[in-house]
Amino acid sequence: MTQVSVFKLLGVTVNNALRWSNHIESVMSKANKHLWFLKKLKQAGVSQQDVVYYYEAVVRPVLEYASLVWHTSLTANQTKTLEAVQRACQIITGGGTYTENCTTTVREPC
Repeated sequence: MTQVSVFKLLGVTVNNALRWSNHIESVMSKANKHLWFLKKLKQAGVSQQDVVYYYEAVVRPVLEYASLVWHTSLTANQTKTLEAVQRACQIITGGGTYTENCTTTVREPC
């Protein structure tokens, strides 16, 4: 039997120390790729409603998938890293603070 140090099970990356650093790296990589495309949609003149829909349908699921399993075990730094991805609200609206954007211009809070 072969022992591995990192294993992906049902989309959640688990390492042999039961730490979530590998999973967070994977989530961040995937989310940032989607955010790049979201930015391109905004630059192409896609309506704000459609950009918000893309964010809700594509970006948020990446960030939230199986979060009940891993979110409570994150370090403060890992949580801060994940929250940085929420800058999508600023891409959608074109500026402002995270709180302002999520409470005033997007249909639902991010």
